[in-house]
Amino acid sequence: MNIEFEYVTTDERLFELIEYFETLDAIAVDFEEECNLHIYGEHISIIQIYDRNAFYIVDVLSNDITDRSLASLFAIKTEKIWFECHSDLSILYKKHKVKAVNVFDLRVLSRALGDVHGLDEVVSRFLGVERKENKKTRQQENWMKRPLSPDMLNYALLDVAYLFDLKDALMKEAEEKKKLKMALSAMKDVADVKESKPGWMKICNTKSLSIQERIYLRHIFNARERIAERFNTPSVNVLQKKDVVALAKRCPLKNQEIEEFLSRAPKRYQKLITEAVIKAVESAEREIAGLK
Repeated sequence: MNIEFEYVTTDERLFELIEYFETLDAIAVDFEEECNLHIYGEHISIIQIYDRNAFYIVDVLSNDITDRSLASLFAIKTEKIWFECHSDLSILYKKHKVKAVNVFDLRVLSRALGDVHGLDEVVSRFLGVERKENKKTRQQENWMKRPLSPDMLNYALLDVAYLFDLKDALMKEAEEKKKLKMALSAMKDVADVKESKPGWMKICNTKSLSIQERIYLRHIFNARERIAERFNTPSVNVLQKKDVVALAKRCPLKNQEIEEFLSRAPKRYQKLITEAVIKAVESAEREIAGLK
């Protein structure tokens, strides 16, 4: 299935489309993103939109697409049909300080019907449509490169191609099984994105750590992040998550012990991360001393 679409690269054109979208009851929406796989941090690459008649791809990386137009797009009252919107909206807010209104998340409906699978499986079950693409492989593609290949763009558009029909099918079954009211109630806060926890608090179960271990973890984690951001490389290329946590749990450590532990770090960053961790541990120890 090769899909024809319009590729949007300017605010001017996006604002024109926003005026048109405002006349519609609903649009189907999805994002393709980069999440620390090829470069540092989380980034939205493209936004896929389907209005039941035509497909659009908004190139968020274009210099002529601004946060102003993105904010306008997601502020319109037109319903935005999504499948599992939370991670997309979290990145939208984190990177662009933009929130979305009137979001209808089909994942909430499918869960209410007892289906906890991803989009492809839900589409297969409720619409009888099989996608042959390997989703995991496509998600690991470099969505930050330009131009994106025709196959990548087509794959991305398929994520919105069935959302209108899927909504109809899910709504019908939820109503028949008397689960629609419950699902719609759960939908109320689906687009409510809050400030996310700092990265060091998500790297492991920090509740299981002592106060001192958490302090070491925060300082070591932030040291790694500064190097990764400087070289625009995924954080794990500098130091693996498990090693960040292991270091924090072993502290306090002498400089020689840190050097020995980090002898396993990638050669390109080994000297930098070793120096940074030594300083981070010293800084953490000063903070811990201040607690006494």
